[in-house]
Amino acid sequence: MKKQIPNFLTLCNLLAGCTGVVFAVRGHFSIVLICLMLSELFDFFDGFSARALGAYSAIGKELDSLADLVSFGLCPSVCLFSWYGIAHPEIPLLRWIPFLLTAASALRLAKFNIDTRQTTSFLGLATSGCALLLIPLAVYSFYTDGFLHILMGTVWFIPVLTIVFSFLLVCEFPMFSLKKMTGQLKTFISGSIILVAACLIREGKGPWYVTVSLCIFLILTFYLVLNIAWIKRK
Repeated sequence: MKKQIPNFLTLCNLLAGCTGVVFAVRGHFSIVLICLMLSELFDFFDGFSARALGAYSAIGKELDSLADLVSFGLCPSVCLFSWYGIAHPEIPLLRWIPFLLTAASALRLAKFNIDTRQTTSFLGLATSGCALLLIPLAVYSFYTDGFLHILMGTVWFIPVLTIVFSFLLVCEFPMFSLKKMTGQLKTFISGSIILVAACLIREGKGPWYVTVSLCIFLILTFYLVLNIAWIKRK
C-alpha cells in the first residue's frame, strides 16, 4: 500500500486541477487560486513521498505528467480564456489563443520525461512555474483596478502573453532548480522574503487572495529575472 501513496497524492493534484478548471470557466478566480496551491502542494509531496518511500514507478512518472498537464497546463489556459471572454465578449476568436499554453505544456512534459539533461536543473520554464505566474496574475488583475487590470483588459495582452509563455515552456533556456541549495537559490529565498514583506505592507488589509496572488506573482517574476541574469553570466 505504501507504494501507492505517491500515486494517490498525484491523483489529488489532478482532482484539484479539475476543480480549478471548473471554477475558472465560471470566473471564480479566487477559488482557482486555492486549487492551484493545493495542486502545487500535492505535486511537491508526491515526489517527496516517492523518494522517502522508495516508491518510484513507471506508471507514477506518467501519471504525474498527466496530472500536471491538467493542473498547470489546462487550468491557466482556461483562466486566461475566461478573463479574455469577460473583458472582450465581442472578440470570440482571440479568446481561444490561451489554449496554446496547454499544447506547449503537453510538449514540455513529454520532453521532460525523456530528457536526461534535466536532473539537477531545468531547460525551459516548468509547467508548475508557468501556472504560478499566470493564475496569480489573472487573480490579482481581476480583483483590482490598477495598472495590471487595465493591461490584462487590453485586446492583445493576453494573446501575446500566451505566446511568450508558450515559448518559455518549450525553449531550452537553462533555469536553476529550486530543489537544490545553490547560490542562486539563496538569493531567491532572500529576495522572496523581502517581496512577501512588501506585499503584506501594501495589500495586507485587502482580501487574502489579492495579497497571496501578488506575492506569488512577484516571487515567480523574480525567479525569471534571476534566471536571465544567470544565463548572461554563463
